[in-house]
Amino acid sequence: MAWKLIAALGVAALALTACSADAREAQAADAGRAFVAAEPAEACALLAPKTRKKLEKESGTDCATALQEVGLPAGGDVEGAEVAVESAQVRLADQTIFLARFPEGWLVTAAGCQREDEDPAQPYDCEVES
Repeated sequence: MAWKLIAALGVAALALTACSADAREAQAADAGRAFVAAEPAEACALLAPKTRKKLEKESGTDCATALQEVGLPAGGDVEGAEVAVESAQVRLADQTIFLARFPEGWLVTAAGCQREDEDPAQPYDCEVES
């Protein structure tokens, strides 16, 4: 009888973990989608604090103006999202966005990211990053 209970608890734990991962991936994808759909001033509120500060410092202007000047890709449909603990990668049709989990939710740490070629061993080059 005890082994049945242990087995049932194990199955329940696996189900909860899978649901939790799916929910976190969906939340990260939603945050990435919101960032690319937002007007520059709204998009700035979706940037991680360190990313926003670096963007403003490098551009010498406010965040919204800097985002307009960078000219990030329009975004496109979400093609996939992966979450690893408190970090996420959201792949869109024309760019990849990286996010981190903060108390207020998922915030963008890098956007407008592309690889020079499709080799997954190559690093991303990002238009906006911390």
